[in-house]
Amino acid sequence: MRWTLPLLVALAACSAPEKEAPTFADTDPCTLLQSGDAGQLNGTPSKSERTCDYPFGALTVRLTLQTAKYEDESQKLLAGGGYGGVIGDRPLTRKCVDSSGEVTCDAVLEVRDGALIGLKVLQRSHDLNAVGQATQGLAAKALERLPKP
Repeated sequence: MRWTLPLLVALAACSAPEKEAPTFADTDPCTLLQSGDAGQLNGTPSKSERTCDYPFGALTVRLTLQTAKYEDESQKLLAGGGYGGVIGDRPLTRKCVDSSGEVTCDAVLEVRDGALIGLKVLQRSHDLNAVGQATQGLAAKALERLPKP
């Protein structure tokens, strides 16, 4: 009878549920970018389902967590004149267009098979390359802040 209590304590410790790490599906998209990533935030990011709109000083960013095939989403951008890149070991495709002094860049970054970060960056500018580089930098920050699987 003396070993009953230690045995119960040991069994309870073994059966205690472990806190699970957040998954891609559970991630709040408004936690992936912060003030300072592309200037200071002018207000609070606004969330709707898997999308977050960030009002940075000089540009606005819409970040979306998507469940889709990278090849399909990438092809849409490539067909419109986009090109591919890499962040770490993850593929990224981006396309930027200038429309009357306002540059819009769309990008998609593969987090893992079937899990993507989509970005739409809008900035008053004529420099497609500068806005494209900012878009790629924001994608890298978001990837860095995603919970690891």
